[in-house]
Amino acid sequence: MLDDLKKELLSFIKDINNNIKDEEDLLYITKRLDQLVDGILKQTEKILDYKEKELSSIINIQEIQNFKLQELQNRVDNLCEDIYEDDIEDEFQISCPYCGLEFNAYVDDEVLEISCPECSNRIELDWSGNLEDEQSNNSGCSGSCSQCGGCES
Repeated sequence: MLDDLKKELLSFIKDINNNIKDEEDLLYITKRLDQLVDGILKQTEKILDYKEKELSSIINIQEIQNFKLQELQNRVDNLCEDIYEDDIEDEFQISCPYCGLEFNAYVDDEVLEISCPECSNRIELDWSGNLEDEQSNNSGCSGSCSQCGGCES
């Protein structure tokens, strides 16, 4: 685009030089043409500076938006982790009171009973007790299950 403008300007100057014979007129036209081109260039520079500032502002706004979007995404990810973290089943070691088999099971605190993989008896899960208290008292059964015969003391 600028190359075309430059070619057109050079062609115009050459045409003036070839067709205007009076030196005074030629000097005047050349001087006025120089002023015109200088004015056009100054206006073009102003436009380019303005557009460059606008573009820089848009880039800065976009960078800020990207940062905010990333922060929001991180918060959503953390929120999802917090929400779904509770759904992860925990592994517990369970001892069957009927056959003595010890096995690991993935259960959450909403499961109230589980079947023994060995003898198929249902084992009630007591989520209300503290395992450390039961072990320190050596009391074994807490007396809250309905299937074990050892609670009648």
